[in-house]
Amino acid sequence: MVANIDKPIALNQFDFDLARNEYVFGLPQGINNWITNTLLKRKGEENISILYVMVNILLTVIPSAIALYCLEGNIPTPVLLLLGAAYVYLLLTTYARSFILGLHYSTHVPIFNKQWKFLKHISSNILCAFFGIPPLMYYSHHIAMHHSENNIKPYDLSSTMPYQRDSKRDHFKYMLRFVVAIWVELPYVLIQKNRYKVAIHCILGELFFFVTIFYLFSFRPIATTFVLILPTLVVSFALMQGNWKQHIFVDPDEPENNYRSTFTCINTTSNSLNFNDGYHIEHHENPAMPWYRLPEYFQSQIANYARHDAFIFTGIGSTQVGTMVLNGQFDDLADHYVNVGQKQRTKAELITEFKRRLQKM
Repeated sequence: MVANIDKPIALNQFDFDLARNEYVFGLPQGINNWITNTLLKRKGEENISILYVMVNILLTVIPSAIALYCLEGNIPTPVLLLLGAAYVYLLLTTYARSFILGLHYSTHVPIFNKQWKFLKHISSNILCAFFGIPPLMYYSHHIAMHHSENNIKPYDLSSTMPYQRDSKRDHFKYMLRFVVAIWVELPYVLIQKNRYKVAIHCILGELFFFVTIFYLFSFRPIATTFVLILPTLVVSFALMQGNWKQHIFVDPDEPENNYRSTFTCINTTSNSLNFNDGYHIEHHENPAMPWYRLPEYFQSQIANYARHDAFIFTGIGSTQVGTMVLNGQFDDLADHYVNVGQKQRTKAELITEFKRRLQKM
């Protein structure tokens, strides 16, 4: 598809009509109406999806975690191990993606009315621990560091720039560094930036998290391993894998340009599972934009995509884009590229441009 770069066009986006699939079950209509009219900021009914994710976890994950602690020592160990494995599988496959991205967008754009804003702590300081994220740490990492520095070294510790981004070896090194070192590096870099209050919050959250794990492990080692330790390890890798893939393409000539330091994925069912997280250029351009308005915002910025030679992909999500790059499937990836007025290229030239934006910087 080719367009005049000075004349925005309308793309056929089915993301506008996708049913939300982030949560497993909702609540009765009467409760739904009360939540919308009473709890949600500006009666933002769309954000009830984020709240439903919280409710789903409170009603399923938390009781299951408590049950594991109660059952340890009272049932045979092999049975407890099977239940623990089932718990971790449910947590990671059913809720992890939805919870983390719900936490992500509600951290940027609060969903609760002023008088109910204390409810945000349910996710940011309580439920987060069940997904391996210490209390108070998500804001420190994602807002105070990542968005503040915008994938630029040295102060964005999650920057993909110093790595060869089509290298599986560098991909693993990137994730492993986060899992091992972020606990020390994050407060250190916040102190370097004179963000002392945020750094103190980060340190206190980490101390509380790890002291709690140590204490619980001392008398319920199996339950603690499944409820807190394994999710921390797995989610830490998953978080950085997600960031790697979202920032896998960075133009070495303009690394600070949001249109050239990430990409956008449209027309993919994954957007119905992750609060439209495929719209990542839009999110970095306007972090205060609510998740449900990102497809509309994309439409309004078509001319800028053309002007800045941005990457747009259709029919695949960011995870698939990253997997194709790491597997060298550039020809297949090029088939999903959407041209709305960017520089005209043959498929071979487009693949060359893909590879140029993967170079270590």
